[in-house]
Amino acid sequence: MAAARRGRLDRAAMAMSWLGNGLIYLLIAMLLLAYAGASAWRGIAVAALCGAISHIVYPLVKRAADRPRPFHHRQTLVPLFAPLDRNSFPSGHAMTLTATLIPMLLAWPGLWELGLALWLVMAWSRIATAHHYPSDVLAGTLLGVAVAAPLTWVLL
Repeated sequence: MAAARRGRLDRAAMAMSWLGNGLIYLLIAMLLLAYAGASAWRGIAVAALCGAISHIVYPLVKRAADRPRPFHHRQTLVPLFAPLDRNSFPSGHAMTLTATLIPMLLAWPGLWELGLALWLVMAWSRIATAHHYPSDVLAGTLLGVAVAAPLTWVLL
């Protein structure tokens, strides 16, 4: 029973991490269009800009920090799939998702619970796959806020 539960959790972590490679942003945009109609386009555009900028920033920070992933330090940790790059700090998935969610959630506060749930599942998945430490996820989140907050303030 425990092995089956662990298998399901592993698959869920892998699926969420895979979605975070890009597809989740299309799904979020479609949800917003369904929720807010044509008025969603401005928020989607600002969110896309914030996500794109964070996607440019995070590899620069990763190379500068040069922190190996958790499975490089602890032999008992086995990554559930190959990482996209070598370094752990910060979590690009957490950074990009946060930077994308900030303008959307400020424009549509009624979606905060859904946004928080998405972020929590993504944060968990990055740690559960042995790709990140909790501090990587926190740093990615804070960097995502640092990118998105000023842009959202100016553009939304």
